[in-house]
Amino acid sequence: MSNSNLHQSGRIAVYAVLFWLGGCVNWSGDVALYRKVLDGAQPTTRPAFDPADPLPLTHALALANADNEAIASRGEDYIQALAEKMRQAGTFLPTLTLGPSYSLTNTDGISTSGSTAPVGESRGGTSHQFTVPANVSANGSLSNASNLRAAGYTVEQRAQLLLNERETILLQVAQSYYTVLRAERQADVYVNGLKLKAEKVRDQELRLKLGNVKPLDLAQSQADLAGTRARLTQSQTDAANARSALARLMGVPAVRGPLVDAFEPPAEIGEVDLWQEQALAQRQDLLAAARTVEAARASLEAAIREYFPSVSVNYSYFLYTDPSSVQNWTGGISANIPIFSALSIEAGIRRAWSVYRQAGLTESQTKRLVIDDINQNHQNLQGSRKQIVDLQIQVEAAQRAFDLSERAYQLGSVSNLDRLTQQDSLLLAQLNLVDEQFSQKAHYLALLRSAGRLTSVLKAVR
Repeated sequence: MSNSNLHQSGRIAVYAVLFWLGGCVNWSGDVALYRKVLDGAQPTTRPAFDPADPLPLTHALALANADNEAIASRGEDYIQALAEKMRQAGTFLPTLTLGPSYSLTNTDGISTSGSTAPVGESRGGTSHQFTVPANVSANGSLSNASNLRAAGYTVEQRAQLLLNERETILLQVAQSYYTVLRAERQADVYVNGLKLKAEKVRDQELRLKLGNVKPLDLAQSQADLAGTRARLTQSQTDAANARSALARLMGVPAVRGPLVDAFEPPAEIGEVDLWQEQALAQRQDLLAAARTVEAARASLEAAIREYFPSVSVNYSYFLYTDPSSVQNWTGGISANIPIFSALSIEAGIRRAWSVYRQAGLTESQTKRLVIDDINQNHQNLQGSRKQIVDLQIQVEAAQRAFDLSERAYQLGSVSNLDRLTQQDSLLLAQLNLVDEQFSQKAHYLALLRSAGRLTSVLKAVR
């Protein structure tokens, strides 16, 4: 082999190594790309966690934000959209490929007249050809520009859906957190009630031996005690299930420590119109729907531009030929002008129009849902605050009524059933107050999520 051919072979080997290295690029930095969308310019780390330590709400939210599979899956959707945008951008760049080929040709036969070989002499043999051309090609089409814009809008849409998924997960964490607190606080109320009711049963048993009460009084007290135990068991089960759900959302094995509720909604929350304006400006799923409309519009333009001519440029340079050839390179320019496409372009345009209209309908529906979500959560919060005021009055009145019935029972002016009725009324009032106090906080967090602002609770502690 000549020196020039050896030099050409060396270049081919270098190119092959470079292309192999390009295929082995590590794309692990993609995770950092979608984490940047979530965390901004200052990336956050996963907070330390011990299952037995006290757990504030903000710490639970931070853990879910750092390690939740649903959020990460939406992040991968964002990376896939970036990859599609990269692919569309590549349509504006030329492609370079190596196309090595090797061929064998065998000929065997009898020479004909006019041949330089004697008549009847066998002419045959095997010839080979090995070529390594470098092919450069480029395609130009106006529809490619529209496809690139559509891919850009899709990237923005996926980013908003990623943020929207984070808001949804954080709301679920907050709801599970307050479900645990509500159930455990109810259990505490039942435990306190059990102590008093168990003492009442013992008192009834002693009084029955002395003949001061009727058997019916003891039976009523025993039934009331058993019912309270059953409700206590249900509250403890609800708390355990809610803790399991909270651990799943946070991405931790278990949550066994006490929940430290230090979060308090502000006294003034503003008018509902202000919340609606904020939601229309920054609610993530609504912004994603708007980007979907823009992407559909760009895809429609791309479908229409399929009618326009496209141009292709092809160039091949032979890096190596064996046997040597006088041909060093070839090049050409071609155009494609659609005349009749068997209705494929028309079908593509029709489908693109439908997708565009559908995206507009989805955006309109999402806007209605956002407004309704704001209205309901705002009203729920206002109603909860009003109920808390009335429930506090009810608890105070029920406590006075129970104290009076207890004295009256000791004096024998009321029955044991009347006393138990007042005691149950007090217990129910206490439970309703506890439930509504936690509901108020949950309603405020839901209102923040409705406006796309729930992450502000998380950012406040960074």
